[in-house]
Amino acid sequence: MTGFTRHDSATKGSAPGSGTPRNMTARVVTSATWVVGFTIIVKALGLGKDVVVASRFGTTAVMDAFLVALTISTIIEHWLRWPIRAGFVPLFTEALEKRGEDEAWHAAGTFLGSFILVMALMALLAAVAAPWLVSVVAPGFGAEHQALTVSLVRIMLLSIVLLGGSGICTSLLHVHGNFALPSAARPLNNLILILAAVFLTATHGIKGLAYGVVLGSAANAAVVWAGIWRLRRNLRLRIDFTHPLFKGVMRLAVPLLIGMAGAKLDDVIDRIFASRLAEGSISGLVYAIRLIDLPKEILVGAFSVVLFPLFSRLAAKGKYDELGDKLIDSMRLAFFVLLPVSIGLAMLGEPFVRLVFQRGAFDEQSVRSTVSALLLYTPTLWALGLTSIMLAGFVAIKNTKTPVIAGFVRLAFKIGLVFALVGAYQHSGIALATSVSHVFKLGLFLIVLPPILKRGRYGKLFRAFGGTVLATGVMAGALYLTIRGFAGTVVSESTGMRVIVLGGTALVGAAVYAAAARLFARAELTETLRAIRDGVGEVGRGRRSA
Repeated sequence: MTGFTRHDSATKGSAPGSGTPRNMTARVVTSATWVVGFTIIVKALGLGKDVVVASRFGTTAVMDAFLVALTISTIIEHWLRWPIRAGFVPLFTEALEKRGEDEAWHAAGTFLGSFILVMALMALLAAVAAPWLVSVVAPGFGAEHQALTVSLVRIMLLSIVLLGGSGICTSLLHVHGNFALPSAARPLNNLILILAAVFLTATHGIKGLAYGVVLGSAANAAVVWAGIWRLRRNLRLRIDFTHPLFKGVMRLAVPLLIGMAGAKLDDVIDRIFASRLAEGSISGLVYAIRLIDLPKEILVGAFSVVLFPLFSRLAAKGKYDELGDKLIDSMRLAFFVLLPVSIGLAMLGEPFVRLVFQRGAFDEQSVRSTVSALLLYTPTLWALGLTSIMLAGFVAIKNTKTPVIAGFVRLAFKIGLVFALVGAYQHSGIALATSVSHVFKLGLFLIVLPPILKRGRYGKLFRAFGGTVLATGVMAGALYLTIRGFAGTVVSESTGMRVIVLGGTALVGAAVYAAAARLFARAELTETLRAIRDGVGEVGRGRRSA
């Protein structure tokens, strides 16, 4: 990150997160435990929000319109936020390591001011282009639903400016080891959306949900900015597109911006095809993927948040062997946790959907639509979990082009699969194409992972994968026998019976998996239990990462 003027007065001490490998591991586990805890709260509230919204709107045309509008606003926000953050974190970390706190924060203020202006201009442009965007994403909508969708898009665009700025502030807090405050801000989005679904929709209909999206984003941003205010030091918002940090971030981010455009085209493709199918097809797909996101975010997303700054710090110090070891170990443990959850979710999909969603406007047709998609979406859980960890490794060593190319290859592969499957399987064909393409991308990532990160490590990784597969197979057999024993109770209208079926079967599966893992994946079981114990213990003693 050349171009910074070096000041002798800059603070030179150890950057945040430095320390011995043992202390670093403890900090990772502790920080991840905080993030996991708040992620569970976020997802619990998110599930509550989905339950309220499903009961209010079911899988209807107006819900499809809201989901398309949310897709458009979310695509724009995510398209810019994640690549920019991915470029910002390694360079800001490098500035802290080499030039000290004062100069790094001065540069961060200039970058933040410039980025907020970019997000505002993008929101304005998207508001003008909203009719065209809706016609592209949902060409199967009639005129009335297209007009409704356009109005929803324009309401929600303000949220991209709020979340864009708070996303960079969150990265600043993460680099300084503060994971608790940004995590604590996340539940506000879903909490406010629940309130909007209960109160605002009564008078504003589906637009009440759009107002809730904006209010939730504002609350999230307010909390994160409060945290930055306490750490601001030399932070002053400025606009300078020629600043070395801004140009350096853009050099790293542009390939990811292109790749993210491809990744977000994934959602657009789903909407394009599903908008031409039966009413509620978009809603069925979205409710199913929300159930997939629930365990993915809790089990992998939280650790990815913590691992990315750690990977960037190791790369900045040239500790590539340690980075490679931690990357492979993270993948082993992620697969150990995610594969059985994926199989369990597929086998228990129907009672899960009925327990969570079946009430109010969410009728039997809504159940069938969601369950059929959920079953075929489940492989994305472990495939996306592993690729997200590997992507953090790629970006940490400033290799952004390779994952972008792999992403576009996957997208092309998926489009071909959708064309082949959607006619026979309707919206379930879209779910199947998505899962197969993500497994395909994981294979590509394993092939193209730089030798400096994978050299001599794949043997350990694949042996661990084999043990996990065997243990999961034993669990699947136990689940099958248990489900047969509960035959006839799956469609019970009693909430209590549904809880017994789902909870009892899940407990049997978890117990059998733990027992089988002692035979086939002992190392992964031991490391997972130790990480949970250490993390809970650290948090219980009130030790937050420095």
